[in-house]
Amino acid sequence: MTEEAKKSGIPPEELAEDIAAETAAADSEADAEASEAVETEEAECSAEAAEESEAAEETEADGTAEGKDAKKEASDSKKKKNEKKDPRDEKIAELSDRVLRQQAEFINYRNRTDKEKAAMFEVGAKSAFEKILPVIDNFERGLATLSEEEKEQPFASGIDKTYRQLMTALSEAGVTPIEAVGQPFNPDLHNAVMHVEDESMGEGIVVEEFQKGYMYHDTVLRHSMVKVAN
Repeated sequence: MTEEAKKSGIPPEELAEDIAAETAAADSEADAEASEAVETEEAECSAEAAEESEAAEETEADGTAEGKDAKKEASDSKKKKNEKKDPRDEKIAELSDRVLRQQAEFINYRNRTDKEKAAMFEVGAKSAFEKILPVIDNFERGLATLSEEEKEQPFASGIDKTYRQLMTALSEAGVTPIEAVGQPFNPDLHNAVMHVEDESMGEGIVVEEFQKGYMYHDTVLRHSMVKVAN
């Protein structure tokens, strides 16, 4: 170094300072390059991390978007179904239901009215037949007083035929006589006005009939007036 200083004519102290300055500059430049390399590597790592985070967010966003899309599709489908219901169809259904209800009410009313009419007819017929029964009683009493010879007379024969014709008409209308003599006493059919001791007849058997009873279908038109053996 002294020889170089001698040849260049520069004092050794100044030459040493120049060399130290050049060495420091080289070291500073090397440190700057190393620092720049580290910063570059860190920046690349940060960029990769950012890209991965962004990719993850995009994936999550895609999943959330798919869920939202599915919900939206379900909502749209429900709206479409509701929109498909035509108000006219709903009105037609309402009117049809109303008509069916009115028809059912009319059928019930008609059935009820028919039953009421039938009941009224039964009551009216029963009342009319009750008024005819005394006439039948008089026919039977009059014919019972006739002798066999008198019954052969034209007048008596005509009365008997009229009586039989009346009984046939009543039978066709549902009026039938109640059997009494020889039958067990039945309080639903018979009216006991007398009791008699009769060993030849069983206990509670009708011995005699004072007035004939009649049934109108399943209803007692008039109870038989009878005598019962004890």
